[in-house]
Amino acid sequence: MTEDQVAALDGDWADATPAERAAYTFARKVTYEPHRLADADVAAVRKHYTELQVLEMLLSVARNNSTNRWKEGAGIPQSKESSNFARKAERPLPTDRPLPIKTYLTPTSEKYRTAVTKVAPVRPDGRTVSVRPGLEPRAEAEKLLAAARARTPRLSLADEAKARELLPADWPAGPLPQWVRLMAHFPVDGKSQIASQRSAAEKGDLSPLLKAQVSWIVARQDRAWYAAGEAKRRLNELGWSDDRVFALDGDWAEFTPQERAMFTLARQLAASPIVLTDAEVAEAVKLAGPRDVVQLISYTTARTAFDRITEAAGLQLER
Repeated sequence: MTEDQVAALDGDWADATPAERAAYTFARKVTYEPHRLADADVAAVRKHYTELQVLEMLLSVARNNSTNRWKEGAGIPQSKESSNFARKAERPLPTDRPLPIKTYLTPTSEKYRTAVTKVAPVRPDGRTVSVRPGLEPRAEAEKLLAAARARTPRLSLADEAKARELLPADWPAGPLPQWVRLMAHFPVDGKSQIASQRSAAEKGDLSPLLKAQVSWIVARQDRAWYAAGEAKRRLNELGWSDDRVFALDGDWAEFTPQERAMFTLARQLAASPIVLTDAEVAEAVKLAGPRDVVQLISYTTARTAFDRITEAAGLQLER
């Protein structure tokens, strides 16, 4: 793509085809406003793409949301040039410019030089923002969880036997979770996604309790009711009452300073990678140590992808 073609993606998409505009709109909403996803959003993109294409878009966008949060949460510097990308390219590289690209600070035409983004949310002073509404009262959240148990998925699920072929031999017996059957439509990438989510849940140094707490906090930010229900089940199995679970929606006054610092990091990173501050990360590192903070960032990024996939697909909460 030329510089101007890339720059146009940040504009009003006036020159894009209707199918492209539908895909771009879907990607933006899944990224920036997952809490507002509705049947109409999936229906709009289904007018132009097959169900598997929509799912492929969703998996890609969710993965990029995870990557963005990992890179920004850990404060990883941008690469200065593209030689590594050029070496890994799977298709012919463009011939209208010298390669590898030595800098990403390459000019566009005058048309785009001073254009303000119409994709990223910005204030009048040009600073990016993130706006998430306050959490619903407990009674409303419980109604939405109940609705998730009764809904019909927006995207179809793979046959259970087909899905089980992708799973390791030690996968628990019994009916497969809907999220596994959804990802099993893709025997390669789906298998990788399933393994990645399982690894995030079961491996590492973070305690099962902290992971379940963070899963609830992140899912509530995203209004991901399938994921929230799953997190609530895990907390209940760890001995938490529903009252304690919903206390995670409050001001966390009863939790330790370390717990509050870790919860804050997860909540901020879930809402948007641009709102997590250096000071908030530094506080978490001071109280919990860098190893746990890095693992928390990694786990949070996995949950933000899980939230987007399961909620856009409208999966039915099993329990």
